[in-house]
Formats: sequence, C-alpha cells, structure tokens
Amino acid sequence: MMNYSTSNIISKRLFSASQTINKAGCSIVQPVHHVETYRKRLLSDRNDILKVEENDIKSHRYKPLDVRPDRLINHYYNSVQPDLLLMAYEHEPEVVPGVKKVHVDNLANPYHINISRSKVYGKTAPYLDRHPVTPMNIPELLDVNVICMANQIKDNRYGHITAKAILQQITNNKPQTLRVKHASPKSGLRYGNQIGGHVNLKGFDKSQFLLTLNEIVLPKNEEFKGLQEHQVDHNGALILYLSEDDTANFPEIFANRDLWSDVYGLIVNIRTTSQDPAYAKMLVSGLGFPFHTTRPVKEFKRV
Repeated sequence: MMNYSTSNIISKRLFSASQTINKAGCSIVQPVHHVETYRKRLLSDRNDILKVEENDIKSHRYKPLDVRPDRLINHYYNSVQPDLLLMAYEHEPEVVPGVKKVHVDNLANPYHINISRSKVYGKTAPYLDRHPVTPMNIPELLDVNVICMANQIKDNRYGHITAKAILQQITNNKPQTLRVKHASPKSGLRYGNQIGGHVNLKGFDKSQFLLTLNEIVLPKNEEFKGLQEHQVDHNGALILYLSEDDTANFPEIFANRDLWSDVYGLIVNIRTTSQDPAYAKMLVSGLGFPFHTTRPVKEFKRV
C-alpha cells in the first residue's frame, strides 16, 4: 500500500490543503463578454446625477432661462393668434400673386407717345404673394428696427456718439454704426461719415421695447390720437416716426434728462410676416396699438 504525504498532494494538484477544497476547481461567476470597451466607473449609481439633461433642474449645469416672462408673446399666443385665425380664415383659400412690375404710360411727355408700352419708364414696388391664413401661416412679429440719426452733423461731429448712446439705453442692445451712403454737398456729408446708429431687436428686448412704447411713451404725447392707416406698407411693415419729445419720454432718458444735452428722434420699423396690409393692421391693433384716420382709407390694389 502506497502512502502519499499531504505535501505531495498539494504540489501535484495545486489546491489548498483543506479537505473541502480538494476537489475539481469551477467558477460560479457567469462570464461576461464585452464587445466594446467601457468604463466600469461610469456604471456606478453615484454618477447618475451627471447623466441628466442640462435643461433639467437636477443637473449641475442647470441655468434658469424663463426668469422674466414675456407679456407680449404670451398675449399673442393666448389671445391675438386665435382671433387672427378666426377672423382671417378662408374656406376656399387661393394664393393671390403680387404685382412684381407694372409699367406706366406717361402720355404727358410728348417723347413717349409713339414708344411701346414695354419701353416706358416707371414701375411700382414689388408686392408679396398673398397666401391664405391657415394654422401654419398666421401673421406674427418678426423684429423691430430702431434707427437714431443725429442732427447737424456738420456742426457737431460727435453727435453720432450721443445717438448710439440713446439707442443703447433705450433698447438694451449694442447699436451698429449708421453711415452715409450718398454724399450730399449741401449738408457737407461725405460717403462713409457716421451719422448715428441702428438696432435690430428680437426676442424679449423686442417685446420690452414695444410695451414701453405703447404703455408709457405714446400716452404721454397729448397730440397722439393713434397710428395712421397709411403707415402700414404693402409688405406688412409698420413705420413709426418719433419726435425728440417722444424719445425724451422713455424711462431711461426721462430719469436722467439733465445728463442728455441733445436728444434725437427715432424711426421705428415693425416688421411682420403678413403679406397683406389689412392683416398687419389686425396684428398690430391686437397688440395694443390704436389706429386713427381722418380720411377714407384706400387699400392697395392687387391687380
């Protein structure tokens, strides 16, 4: 009978000396085959807070955006937009093409009597194609362009700085420089001279400017009875001219009037997506701007 010591068994079978482990080795962990490389630390639950979207309040990068509600936009979507769709909706919609070019016969000139119609000078501005109002095509505000030009640039060469400072205070935006495009010998201006600034307003700044203009500036003018009907052009844009007194009524200027030696007027261009002047008037009046006329309104012809 052969006697084997314990040391010989351990050296041959390479297992522990305990009796319970002197058996065939096996694995109780199921094998995991990863096709792609991964980072095991990212699978931990402690990093779940970092996986949320940035616009989620639980994210560490969350930034509150809607901290100042836009009253004008809320009023448009809740009241003005449904009313426009109700009043301007057409059951049999048709696209009316706008006039692109119209030649005019000038018979007062004797040199044009025997000239064909196509060679006579004179044309109207191009009109936009009038698309029917549908839920996907409701007139809305695009942007607001505000222009401020200094007076007597020849005598006051630094007046354009004051004009741009006025725009910056009123609109809360950095104005772009407005330069002369055509030289004028009478005014002494050359091509490229700085005469003021202009600002293009969108978003919250656009709404804030229109609300200030409608609720504070225009009511202070005793002679203001409303916007004129002819101030809306055939492209759906409203052009409003403000005097120096109207500019001084803005809260940013009125609070520190003594600091402004010169105040200039403004040109406000309110652009809309409307292809018809009537729809543009409905939109602007729905936002709170009153209209006033002392003569019969002559609508634009689309023939």
